[in-house]
Amino acid sequence: MSSPKELWWAARNPPSDPQNLDFKDKAVLVTGANSGLGHAAAIKYAALGANPLILAVRSQQKGEEAKADIIRATKCSPDIFVIEILELTTFASVREFADRVNARVPQLHVVQLAAGISTPGFEKSPDDYEMGLQVNVLSTTLLALLLLPKLRETAVATTAGPDGFIPHMSFVNSIAHLEVKPEWIADGDTLLQRIQNQSKFDKRIFMAIFYVFLGRSAEQGSRSMVSATGLGPESHGKFWVNDKYLP
Repeated sequence: MSSPKELWWAARNPPSDPQNLDFKDKAVLVTGANSGLGHAAAIKYAALGANPLILAVRSQQKGEEAKADIIRATKCSPDIFVIEILELTTFASVREFADRVNARVPQLHVVQLAAGISTPGFEKSPDDYEMGLQVNVLSTTLLALLLLPKLRETAVATTAGPDGFIPHMSFVNSIAHLEVKPEWIADGDTLLQRIQNQSKFDKRIFMAIFYVFLGRSAEQGSRSMVSATGLGPESHGKFWVNDKYLP
């Protein structure tokens, strides 16, 4: 986790708002599009011309509410939206979702994997993984792999197009991934076993309170997410934060 001093600076120096980007008539998929970072990103994509804008949400009601809110915020056409139900707590739902999207959308230019959870206590998913691990890592990675062929097909088709748009897939991550230490994993344990160890699970209530005072707004955070999907091929495999790459 960044130090309080670094978070204090970051909260007062947000990234640039990517108003110069153009997603006109680009198919953009956003997971977690009904709340938080995903919703803020979906608003920006709509304002920047995305069509269709695929809202991946946990229920039709959440999707309709998100759609109405995005229309209010951007005055975009209601015809740009596709609402698809995605439940990241199970692998089966992820596969079904990917099958529907791959069949329904001829091209896919942007996949913004923004859905995530932060649980206050240890909880298992229906697939018997710690819930945060299931939703934020395993199911998200599976979804990325299932949608990647469609992105590659689109890349081939658009490279020869007039605007040369490069399809992007973006994962929301934390800078704290740079602070993971090998000694946190006991001898003989795998990384998955360590994460699944309930005795090592830290409650996250303090962190939620901490970020109320030192965190950025969802809109500010979504600026990095949207701008990341407008970068060139040099961005492949990079971590984009504060308008720059980290090593």
